[in-house]
Amino acid sequence: MHRFWTQFGNWYKESENYTACLQQQNLIKLKCYRVISYYCGGRFGVRPHTRIEQCRRILMNETNLNAEGLTPRTARMFSQYRACFQSFRERVDAHCTEILRKAIADRRLRATKVVRATMDSMEPLLQALPNLRIIHLVRDPRAVTLSRHRCSPSVRGLYSHMRSKSGSRFVPEATLYCNRVTADIRSRLALEREFPGRIMFMKYEDVLANPEQRFRDIYKLLDEPMPTTTLEQMQLMASRGQQKNLTTKWQNVLNLTDQREIAHRCSDFFQLIGVSPDEISITPMTVAH
Repeated sequence: MHRFWTQFGNWYKESENYTACLQQQNLIKLKCYRVISYYCGGRFGVRPHTRIEQCRRILMNETNLNAEGLTPRTARMFSQYRACFQSFRERVDAHCTEILRKAIADRRLRATKVVRATMDSMEPLLQALPNLRIIHLVRDPRAVTLSRHRCSPSVRGLYSHMRSKSGSRFVPEATLYCNRVTADIRSRLALEREFPGRIMFMKYEDVLANPEQRFRDIYKLLDEPMPTTTLEQMQLMASRGQQKNLTTKWQNVLNLTDQREIAHRCSDFFQLIGVSPDEISITPMTVAH
């Protein structure tokens, strides 16, 4: 039901019939979360960890509203959220879900990109799905914050936009990213011990620097042969990324003060991925023809 189905519909060619169904049934404007966003926050890190954990318990039905000591007004908001979501879910199930299910069932290999899911949420999936493999992709926070600020503040950079009136545009966003990803890395390290051989860690910069090796690593994780056409397409996309200087463009935009402050605030992040803030760079790619 997420609006990304239609905003990026051309990315999901195998499920275009599902996207068309959502549009035909006017099911692309799900706004239920706005009801509780003021309490739980619209982005990771906007509210204190204790508040976010409380919201998670409520939304996952691990507790009831009465046990959380909520005010009557806040309790009503959660009830309204559930009613809104259930209404959408019933309409989607009635008209479109089977279309998506068939598109998925007809494919032996299935991949999905998730941005908002935390690494903590992967444990029950790893337990339930023996064939599941996870790739944890991270990116230099200085490049991330530059990318987010090139979008409208209402899309990605709203959190830092509201906090940068008298300071840096980039440091708050990078701090938000690093806090979230650092927690994910620590969770991933624990999961790797519990589920060896099923999780791969990868840096975005390494993908652009050596796409062939990284994609071979992915198919090795899947225990599948690398399709030649897929490799050629990935090499082409990586080459375009290099031409745009996606991994180093931040060096020409962020001033030295912001760069140093981000390196300081994200020191745990850099330490956990095993690099110095000064080491992340891109090297030329060679492609064999």
